[in-house]
Amino acid sequence: MSFRLLSGNLDGIDGRIVEVEVDLIPALSSFVISGLAGQGIRESRERIRSALENSGYRYPDRHRIVINLAPATLQKDGAVFDLPIALSILAESGQVPKEAFKNWAALGELALDGRLRKVPGSLGIVSALRRVKHESVLVPAENRSDARQVGGIRAEGACDLREAIAVIVEGGAGTGFDPPEMDTVAGQKLAPDLSDVRGHAVARRALEIAAAGEHPMLMVGPPGSGKSYLASRLASLLPPLTGQESLEVTQIHDVCGLHRESGPVRQRPFRSPHHSVTWAGLIGGGSPPVPGEVTLAHRGVLFLDEFPEISRRSLEALREPLEMGEVTLSRSRFARTYPAHFLLIAAMNPCPCGGSGRLRRSATGGMRCRCSTATLAAYRARVSGPLLDRFDIRITMETISGASLFEEDGPDQESSSDVSVRVELARERAFLRGQQGSNRQLQWKDRQRWAPLGSRAKKFLIECGEQGDLSTRGLTRLLRLGRTIADLRAGNRIEEVDMIEALSLRGPGWS
Repeated sequence: MSFRLLSGNLDGIDGRIVEVEVDLIPALSSFVISGLAGQGIRESRERIRSALENSGYRYPDRHRIVINLAPATLQKDGAVFDLPIALSILAESGQVPKEAFKNWAALGELALDGRLRKVPGSLGIVSALRRVKHESVLVPAENRSDARQVGGIRAEGACDLREAIAVIVEGGAGTGFDPPEMDTVAGQKLAPDLSDVRGHAVARRALEIAAAGEHPMLMVGPPGSGKSYLASRLASLLPPLTGQESLEVTQIHDVCGLHRESGPVRQRPFRSPHHSVTWAGLIGGGSPPVPGEVTLAHRGVLFLDEFPEISRRSLEALREPLEMGEVTLSRSRFARTYPAHFLLIAAMNPCPCGGSGRLRRSATGGMRCRCSTATLAAYRARVSGPLLDRFDIRITMETISGASLFEEDGPDQESSSDVSVRVELARERAFLRGQQGSNRQLQWKDRQRWAPLGSRAKKFLIECGEQGDLSTRGLTRLLRLGRTIADLRAGNRIEEVDMIEALSLRGPGWS
């Protein structure tokens, strides 16, 4: 009679439950694995045999060991099944009582001496086990702190095979590497602060509005004007990750091998790929598909510098994730959906040389822009109209004066903590209206609830639409932007002054 033990593997970043079935048949010694097992699983025989014998247990030599990974129609790979297979062999051979494994699941990679190594994706697998109301799971000690974030399921850790059996048979608590308790803010790596910025009052205001409503933002300015400097401070204005958001980010980083410490990810991601990033690197790809930068920036910031220098195909692929908050990658044998709810901030020069027809001053004198009208038009055409329309905020930046650079204090020197207080209050007002997401996600059909307009604001919006400079999407985004500005001033209604400021933040508008 075969023995069955639950385990799991990854399907993208989500966990998928797998049943490990083991049967020992008296016959010539052999080791057979069925169930569409990949190379990593097929190589587990020698790891498991050495781990059993070096841990003091007997490997059943005079048997045909048949292992099935169900469901057999789904592809599986990796070393996550080493531990459940070894435990199942011990139970089926009578070296460990089968009754002890009731309501237990297991996952982990075995070393030759019986040690348990950390496996990626444990958070997603344990979440899948919890969804089917499984009671207990055994993981490597280094995975225990991540597994316990899930809640609703008992998660124990073990350093080696003997300890794993002791935890299951004797019912005791295993070992693990839990992070020390720490204050959430104190545990974060300090992000660049907004107080370092001098001048750029309009850009600072735009950053605050972008953070409050999660509005995509495009900065256009000459080289050295401070675009990247400002963008790096956007994450410091965002509110801390909620418990659910932290779980999502930790799960993504765990699968992608970016989560090397115990405990949850506490900081919002800030991803800044080089402008040579490929389509697959930005959106995700491969076979099977793996997450790209848009998913690694989930619940955080994606900063794209030298925006027009990124390939046209990659830029156009951003349109769907910006609208949907997720990206679906379809291949002949796989179709996976990854979360991609990120705040996009992009930066670009006004033209290839950066001068845009203006006089650029330097230590050696002035130098005019060298770009022709055709060159300038071709450069701007790299950013298509539909993509440009998806930026709620588009501002032009200028190089600040030397006098502004050496100012010690002033109204522009607010710190990130001062601005983040206003951002959080604005988001709280949105929450009190019954919103589940940010202002960027507001729907036109619900405008009676979230967009009560003053009479002059309504007239102003109608006039903007009649002028024909804004698409229907652009009008909706303008209204969402006005809603965020009204929230920042604690207004219940969207007034004309809010719409005027929102419209001022919608240029440059070439397409």
